[in-house]
Amino acid sequence: MKNRVSRLAIRIMEKRDIEDVRLLHNDNSVLSLLTDPLHVSEISQEKWFEAISVSRQSKRYVARLLDGDIFVGVFRLDQIDLVNKSVIVGADVIHTYRRAGYATEMFEYFFEYLFLQCGFNRLNLTTLEYNYPARNLYLKLGFQEEGIERLAIFRDGKYQNLVRMSLLATDWMRNP
Repeated sequence: MKNRVSRLAIRIMEKRDIEDVRLLHNDNSVLSLLTDPLHVSEISQEKWFEAISVSRQSKRYVARLLDGDIFVGVFRLDQIDLVNKSVIVGADVIHTYRRAGYATEMFEYFFEYLFLQCGFNRLNLTTLEYNYPARNLYLKLGFQEEGIERLAIFRDGKYQNLVRMSLLATDWMRNP
């Protein structure tokens, strides 16, 4: 699948993307907000890429600028449930491209793809309670907070809450 959004080309992650994706993952500003805070080596990334490339449960997509083919970020699909039509989603954007609407473009592309083309009913995500930029984005996109996973993630020397959010196809279709 390869599709274009207004400023981005979004496509399935290929081997040529794995170093960009690894460097983004290892960026401390990203790593501190992920549920897995461990740095990834080149060898680990290659083995992970081999596994995820054939996985039916997880997929990774990259977003690149149409102008210059510059890597902007990655979009994650995890725990793909084809029976109940639900999936866990997430996006990471390179620091220099944050707060410029790229995450919104990525999510909007995947809303159309997942809800309209694939027939999914529910998109799920979790985010750290103190990650206000992400929470505000998700609320603006139509996600609803469903609850708190209390003290679920250890960061900065203490346990932190995770906020569980979801977006249903019916809610999105009311305001696509």
